[in-house]
Amino acid sequence: MNDNFTELMKRPDIEQAMTTYTEMTAKIRDRIAAELGRTWEQRGDLSGAACGNEFPGLDADGEIRSLPRWTSPGNLPDEQWSHAEQLLGEIAATYGFNAKPEVIVNRPSEHDVVFRKPDGALITFGTAVNTTLRVETGCHLIAEAHQRGKPKSGRG
Repeated sequence: MNDNFTELMKRPDIEQAMTTYTEMTAKIRDRIAAELGRTWEQRGDLSGAACGNEFPGLDADGEIRSLPRWTSPGNLPDEQWSHAEQLLGEIAATYGFNAKPEVIVNRPSEHDVVFRKPDGALITFGTAVNTTLRVETGCHLIAEAHQRGKPKSGRG
């Protein structure tokens, strides 16, 4: 467990990660709105979970959070999709994500991709009936654990 905690100490705490990803999400939305004329609405709420199998034993100290989902009404036309994907990739790369996404769905009027970061964070971007953007953090220590500098249980 100590190795897991030490690894997470190298990352910002979850609140710092949330601030960074909230900023990144706003940049993505603003850029797509400006260049492709899209509007965005926040849907859903912030949610969180324990880190699980990747960092066992740190349930009290670590979290993964999903930021609220953003939706742009209507389908993003196929002729705009690659430009939107490129814009997102450029911004995501400046935050440590892979600039080239993993393609989940790619067919006329329906596209879905995932941009990944080595720490487990991901950005899901897709279009079908509506266009959606969702960001999930990788595992990060809660602020109190990060400040404490050792696991809550004292083990490790």
